[in-house]
Amino acid sequence: MPSAALSKPVKYAGRAYLIEIVATTALYVAAVLVRPWLAGHAATPALAAAAKVLPALPIWLTLWVVWRYYRRIDEFEQLKMLKTTAVAFGASSCLIVTYSFLADAGLPPLALTWAWPTIAVSWAITNAILSIVEHNEK
Repeated sequence: MPSAALSKPVKYAGRAYLIEIVATTALYVAAVLVRPWLAGHAATPALAAAAKVLPALPIWLTLWVVWRYYRRIDEFEQLKMLKTTAVAFGASSCLIVTYSFLADAGLPPLALTWAWPTIAVSWAITNAILSIVEHNEK
């Protein structure tokens, strides 16, 4: 039996992905904004802890959205996506490690929460660059 991710035709994969990723991003922004208030007004330490971890839920939803998109696209697009992800992961890793050395040199340390936006921006830039390169090779 096909999964729900496979029930939509490939031609709608991009549109569905865009809608889903915008929704999870909006949930993430809302969770980050409401987090301090919820943590400050929590009745118990357990509820305060739950409020503090709340933004992680949309991050996990984002992973699910990306997986659904991957399952919806054809094999060629899957290969392009994996290539983009690999390069973006490498670039992000280098950026994060480089900044840790810069922090040792006197720049303020960054919270680990900056890793996710760094990866996302690296992925977007890598995707744009690889698309331009692919277009110029034709």
